[in-house]
Amino acid sequence: MRLLTSLLAVFAATAGSSAAFDVSCNSNYASYYGQNSARNQQSLGEYCKDATEDLIVLAFMNGFPNIILNFANACETTFEGSTLLHCPNIASDIKYCQSKGKAVILSMGGASGAYGFSGDSDAIAFADTAWNMFFKGKSDKRPFDDAVLDGIDLDIEGGSGAGYPAFINQLRSHYASDPSKKYYIAAAPQCPYPDSYLGTTLNSAWFDMVYVQFYNNFCGLNAYPTWFNFADWDNWAKTKSLNKDVKVYIGAPGSPSAASSGYVDGATLTSIYNDVRSKYSSLGGIMTWDVSQARTSGIAKSIRAALDAGGTCKHDGGGSTTSSTSTSTSTTVLTTTTSTSTSTPPYSTTSISTSTTSTSEPTSTTPANCPVSGAPCSGNQQGCNGQKFAICAGGSWYTGSCAPGTYCYMGGNTAMCDWSNGRPTDTCAVSGGASLSKRLDFNKVSLITRPNLRPKPMSAKSNRPTRVEFVAGDITDNKYSTVVKIQTNKNAFTGDWSFSFTLPEGQTVESTSRGAASINNNAVTIKSDPSSEDANNMAAIFKIVGTFKGTYALPETNSAVFSST
Repeated sequence: MRLLTSLLAVFAATAGSSAAFDVSCNSNYASYYGQNSARNQQSLGEYCKDATEDLIVLAFMNGFPNIILNFANACETTFEGSTLLHCPNIASDIKYCQSKGKAVILSMGGASGAYGFSGDSDAIAFADTAWNMFFKGKSDKRPFDDAVLDGIDLDIEGGSGAGYPAFINQLRSHYASDPSKKYYIAAAPQCPYPDSYLGTTLNSAWFDMVYVQFYNNFCGLNAYPTWFNFADWDNWAKTKSLNKDVKVYIGAPGSPSAASSGYVDGATLTSIYNDVRSKYSSLGGIMTWDVSQARTSGIAKSIRAALDAGGTCKHDGGGSTTSSTSTSTSTTVLTTTTSTSTSTPPYSTTSISTSTTSTSEPTSTTPANCPVSGAPCSGNQQGCNGQKFAICAGGSWYTGSCAPGTYCYMGGNTAMCDWSNGRPTDTCAVSGGASLSKRLDFNKVSLITRPNLRPKPMSAKSNRPTRVEFVAGDITDNKYSTVVKIQTNKNAFTGDWSFSFTLPEGQTVESTSRGAASINNNAVTIKSDPSSEDANNMAAIFKIVGTFKGTYALPETNSAVFSST
């Protein structure tokens, strides 16, 4: 494959480079590459052969300033006598992708890793290191050899916010020393505004692009239009950002399994994109996590079609772009075909086509009971059975479990996992038919208000570096459940641990799904049962259940204290 991509790069250079990535467009498509999320990740060069993506984000540098790189199966070789990855195949592919008019940037951070700066001097020194190792500088060890990246992305989901503005300013000073090409600074904040880790940095440093993660949160795409908050980020871009031309992307999961919640199908994402494009000039396009998921599910094809149909720019991305646009009046028709991918389970490939005639809804068979693994189904149906989602594959249901604390709900014909937020948790439904149990109207039963729902992950007071987060679960009448997520940032903790926090006024804790809970006024302590715990743990996720008075609110994260032997 390395020889093939090298030859392709030579051919492209001979034939002439494609149009370069244009950051000013509102129709760019960015996707993350490197973590093999769909378990069928191809080489970087394979994804650059066609016109689909405009920008690739390499994920991740999940350790800095002591550099740790991780690209899963894409690179597993190191420099001799070093643990630093040496990726000549990716290096060749970077140059090939760039020859096709695509930008390639490196993401720093991620959901787990050992990263962060002690202060400005530490950050400035690392900006020099990054320039020398990944851009136009010189270093004895360059993971991508002589390939020169187009920028840096900050996906900071842990640690402190110290030093990042200084890092960006120093790196941009290096950018300015090379006027031969354009370089970029990007970020990938969570959708709750302001972001818990990057909020201050976003207001005090220059960014060209921001890939807002509209998933795994209350403000995700699945909450459109009620709590979907692109307006907050558009306002930030126009009033707070140093760069008033910064572009904000709609970050989306590439498939139902790419995130715990937030996935919407291609037709729904197209509708959301068109709505945002009509209202907010800061829109830059769409981002997906990740390219392997988006290509396998087929949503990448739908995204490219939507961007080309409605955006300000059309990038050929190095491949021939076909258009189904007609000058006649047409109606949009959603067509669904089965993917030929060998991944398990097979997903449906959703594409948008145009026709001058309308079509009727496809007929489907609604099972007489909830979708159960192995039971018969038809076509491309999807369904829900409480905490399990179901996908029809080869005439039989394939089921999987939603993440702890989330449940399956139907969004049109798509099954997706989400926090219940007052909805029934025993939903039994399939696409192409009515729900098989009564569903309550979300807006009428939810007692949550937006500020009280925002998770606030932060470092806990602890005898080891630990991150804690409270996430709203079921909220019905005066009953609530809250999901507690505890994650170590560095070293594993033992099965003998305790976790304490302060409840909001008027709340009680009746039970916990892990360990045993004790309460003294508003002070709660949850003690693990070492006999049922693993000897070493990187995370503990469990649910507490109780009652509340008045308006439900999440516990304040800064009251959390975690300890382990």
